[in-house]
Amino acid sequence: MRSNEGTRHFTMRMLTMQLLCALLLCYQSVVTLTAATTENGGDVGHHNSTVPKPIILRLYMNTDIRFRYARTAVTSRVSNAANISQEVAFSVVLPDAAFVSGFHMVADGVQYDAYVREREAARQEYTQALRRGRTAGHVALSTRDSQRFAVSVNVEPHKKIDFRLTYEELLGRRLGTYRHVLNLDPGQIVQDLRVTTRISESSNITSLRVPALRTSNEILDDPSEASNPLVIIERPSPESAVVKFWPTEQQQRDLAAEGLQGQLVVEYEVDRTSRPGEVLVSDGYFVHFFAPEHLPPLRKHVIFVLDVSGSMSGRKITQLKEAMSTILSDLNQGDLFSIVPFSSTVQVWDYNATESELRNGRRRLGQIRWGDYGEEEEEQAETLVPTVIATATSDNIEKAKEFVNDLSAIGATNINAALQKALQISRLSTEENSVQKPEPIVIFLTDGQANIHPSDPVSIMSNVRQANTGNSSIFSLALGRHADFTFLQKLSLRNTGFARKIYEASDTALQLRDFYRQVASPLLANVTFTYQPDQVARSTLTRTKFRRIFSGSEVVVAGRQSSEDFTSEVKGQSLSGNSQYSFTPTALPPADTNANASSMERLWAYLTIQQLLEKQDAGTDDVNDYYCCDEADDDGDRNNTDALTLALRYSFVTRLTSLVVVKPNENASSVNTEDASEATAPTAHALPDGIRRQTPYSASALQPRYSFVPPPGGSGRQTHYRPDPMLINHSHVISPGLSTANTLATLSDITWLSPNDTVVSLPTGVNRTVEVLLLATANEINVAYAACTTPGGESGHCRHLKYCVLHLFTNSREQFLEYFCRIDSFLGVCCPDSVRAPENGR
Repeated sequence: MRSNEGTRHFTMRMLTMQLLCALLLCYQSVVTLTAATTENGGDVGHHNSTVPKPIILRLYMNTDIRFRYARTAVTSRVSNAANISQEVAFSVVLPDAAFVSGFHMVADGVQYDAYVREREAARQEYTQALRRGRTAGHVALSTRDSQRFAVSVNVEPHKKIDFRLTYEELLGRRLGTYRHVLNLDPGQIVQDLRVTTRISESSNITSLRVPALRTSNEILDDPSEASNPLVIIERPSPESAVVKFWPTEQQQRDLAAEGLQGQLVVEYEVDRTSRPGEVLVSDGYFVHFFAPEHLPPLRKHVIFVLDVSGSMSGRKITQLKEAMSTILSDLNQGDLFSIVPFSSTVQVWDYNATESELRNGRRRLGQIRWGDYGEEEEEQAETLVPTVIATATSDNIEKAKEFVNDLSAIGATNINAALQKALQISRLSTEENSVQKPEPIVIFLTDGQANIHPSDPVSIMSNVRQANTGNSSIFSLALGRHADFTFLQKLSLRNTGFARKIYEASDTALQLRDFYRQVASPLLANVTFTYQPDQVARSTLTRTKFRRIFSGSEVVVAGRQSSEDFTSEVKGQSLSGNSQYSFTPTALPPADTNANASSMERLWAYLTIQQLLEKQDAGTDDVNDYYCCDEADDDGDRNNTDALTLALRYSFVTRLTSLVVVKPNENASSVNTEDASEATAPTAHALPDGIRRQTPYSASALQPRYSFVPPPGGSGRQTHYRPDPMLINHSHVISPGLSTANTLATLSDITWLSPNDTVVSLPTGVNRTVEVLLLATANEINVAYAACTTPGGESGHCRHLKYCVLHLFTNSREQFLEYFCRIDSFLGVCCPDSVRAPENGR
């Protein structure tokens, strides 16, 4: 317990959690400040309505965008006006590509600075701090998804606390626009709220738009959206702008009585009429932006590989049909396209098929109806006929729409066969068009995981790489939270594409449409950036080769100069033949000598780290080799080592580093460690959808989980915890006794199942909604599906429950939910690899 005298010191705790951003095209951050009282010995509970909650005196969000590189600082001052201590939570949701670069808090006039350490070193320093009787906070950002940075601080009566968080990101150009988004959610009216964005570019800013505060994450399909009337835009010069959103308390109330809750969006574009790109140099570093906008699009062959398995039923397949109708209408005249729907079997649309053949599932492939892909189908590969490749005429597009509209969702998920068939069609199109070969693009959409042999990601990626002799780019779309995004990301990176998450919402069709439009118009192919060897340090160059450049996008190359002389050249293949561009650099004024590093240097470091981590995911050591590696890269450790070195040098929090705050605390008794798993039921590694803004989380809410199970009572219910120090490091969670559980029980041993059950109802949906899932029978073989991590941190694979019944959950449904995973419509379990699963048929 703490006496009033013992509350002279703040007890600080830091934790991190992930929250998926719903906007596919935006960079986002959200600030939330919440409060809970600390009474009767330090337990934290719901805020007592008779006690005044902490007041946000000031909340500033300042972003400085220099040549697309954005550095954002979020500062806040909070006052506890009550006569008792209260816990204040400060949290910021970061975009998936942003790196935290600094954090400090000020208490009683003393500033406590966080510092970046390698993850293992951070864990050790945290442990040592606890042994010394200090309170420590350890923040580890664990994935590339959007993350929430959160700090909980126990503020003594009539005291104030200051927070400051900084993070950095390179704004990408999509659909011809740079877009920066800040989410505002303070939870109350703020006395002094200021959001300021400063933009400085080397070219004229030709368009600048700030729409009205958005109250939804969903994409708006309204080009005439009104501007924000409370925003003031200043234009000091044609190349710069200042955007101010400083609403008064009354203006905040007019928008929302309980405080703002929405997105402030800043969209802008720069002049490209005189040149397709530019090279900027400063302080010994250069950055090369390239976006050729005035070229006709290359002819392309788009192969739509569409998951129509049983899990796509209902709203998903309806939205897929809606999106495909729009996408097909957007095809350029002269483009080629194919449609490959798949579930347990793979089908190929033939635009000359009769209505009878369409109804019976035949696609005019001789007399063949596609079944499971295997040796028999390999022998039938040559039976594909040219009419599975359609030219984008109005007649063919209407036929394709009718075909897609008749698709139904049923069956399992045969990813390997679907991609093999798509690549076979791609090869056919290049053979049929040997003179002017179209650019082959595969758009692969799935909402689940492979569950027909071969189903393991490594085998599928190896098979696809071997089959992709036509150098098709594979763009993967992970629809919903059950798709294996890690696998899809690696699959696309290894095949010159990229992966995106598509969220289940009312705007799913718009998300799909906008994704297609990003890759709809390739302008250049086989693009190479060349720099003179004596003018640049070659080892510092970021990626210099790009398979394709699309309209509305921009590629960026950065590096360090080794000479004041500088020339560069870009070559690529356009519709008219080989194209070549030459660039001379523009020198920028020297950077602020007080800064840790210039914006140009930090942009280079940021881009280098991102690409090193991307190389690690792709399984290649050559940043320009995107046709590599079926197996794990032997030099993968070097990628991580180089990325770690840079992250430490420039104080970036990445998946390899952690942020540590240690605050002196002479009252060692305030550290009261306990098993945090008692505070709440386990939740997903990526936090469940629908988390509301006043929900503190315990340590167990951040432990790695393969399943997606929200806390008891749904996301709107608060979880109580004690303000004790925590270590949140996903690589060091220990589960007692699991490694010795090498013997398995059977389904009949599970007390919460009935002997004749073929389905089971469990609270595995969003906000613990009850779902009905199938139990595997003898027809389902024992296959190791997607990789997962058990609650104890052991590596495992998702298997059908009947093949991995662990003794520890036979009498506890809640214990089982910690191990839950989904195999399409079947109930699965994250089975530890140390457990020997039974043979088929047990």
